[in-house]
Amino acid sequence: MNEKEKSGFPKFRWVMLVALVAATMSNAVALIGPAPLIGDISKALGISLGEAVSATMGIYALVGSVFCICGGWFLDRFGIAKVYITCLLLMIVSLLLTPVFATDYTSLNILRGIQSIGGGPIMGSAARVAAEWFPSHQRGIVPGFQGVAMGLGVAIGFVLSPWIFQTTGSWAAAVAWMSVVSVFALVIMVIVAFGPKPPQQQNACGEMGAGSDNDLFKLAIKMPATWAAILCVVAQGWMFQEFNDIVPSYIAIPAPVGLGFGPMTAGQFMGTVQIVFIIGAAASGFIVEKIFRGSPKPVSLIACAVFAVSAFALKFEGLVSNTSILLGLLCVAGFFLSMIAPVGITFLAKNYPERITGRLGGIAQGCSMLGGSLGVFVGAATLHITGSYQLPISIVTIAAIIGCLFSLGLNAPKLFCKTDENQSQLKA
Repeated sequence: MNEKEKSGFPKFRWVMLVALVAATMSNAVALIGPAPLIGDISKALGISLGEAVSATMGIYALVGSVFCICGGWFLDRFGIAKVYITCLLLMIVSLLLTPVFATDYTSLNILRGIQSIGGGPIMGSAARVAAEWFPSHQRGIVPGFQGVAMGLGVAIGFVLSPWIFQTTGSWAAAVAWMSVVSVFALVIMVIVAFGPKPPQQQNACGEMGAGSDNDLFKLAIKMPATWAAILCVVAQGWMFQEFNDIVPSYIAIPAPVGLGFGPMTAGQFMGTVQIVFIIGAAASGFIVEKIFRGSPKPVSLIACAVFAVSAFALKFEGLVSNTSILLGLLCVAGFFLSMIAPVGITFLAKNYPERITGRLGGIAQGCSMLGGSLGVFVGAATLHITGSYQLPISIVTIAAIIGCLFSLGLNAPKLFCKTDENQSQLKA
């Protein structure tokens, strides 16, 4: 008996996972590509550094989060293949047009906005991909690998764009070359579009057929468990962005404000943390399925709690003045932080009807992006007001504690399981 006969899901699902990874990497590369070139963009366009950051990074984050939320509806309505192909084409065309049209502040904003319109739905698609293509016991793998892809894409973008800039002497050409990853992802996605199709409604929970899509979505959005999962993902977005925003400078800046280890050590330590983050994201699905028997709740709770303790420990300068202890705390924090969002998305993919997982996953990821932006703003504001890193670190810790409380709400909604009583309630 082959794999499809055993599980109902074809081996081709692993090609779909590769497509998700490639598409996510293409978004990450497009997102971060201009970041090392901000100074050159500012000079070339005759705009301030702040305007360059706003036009390249700010607009991408804002528009991307909005279309991550909206993209969930398109995923549920038109399917993964059509949405992915459309999004990747938008990214490719807008990246390639950068040398031609990105000649001033306004045109750069427009092109970056179009690129993020393409990236947003891809970032919100993990729940839908997991629910549609994978059996329940493997769904935790998908969000984890999307986290890995995002980390790898950012790393590639940081290396690739400065190298191309040095080769070509043009920041716009460097950005345009970021489209290579998107082209690769598009080729794989076209293969998926013409390949074997996923099965319909395979497992006992999360695959109810009764009721329209809108009715099922309205029912899901009223459930406390739904919001617990969404808010876990949002909390992780806040923690991730604020942690990565304040900790590097806290390590580098001289005492008494910072720890005084300098930018080189800060860069090395945070680079190590990113590697650990990628490993943690990849491991999250296996930990849920193999250690906790498919239950996301304890994993999310433990991850938030351990991150809270590790982050809070950074406040004690006598402790973290030892570089070995500091690096250990940072790595522990990064490892457990990486699991929170994938576990929340896994909960949505495992426990809700496939037909609405695009919308639920899009809301979770889109709101997480907005939460991350708010976390950066709050961290920067408190640092500016107090002149100390103590309060920003405390706020990150509080966010993790709040994440623990949300994790307690990750109780699988029984209404979506296939029982005669539940079927009658959905039809009512």
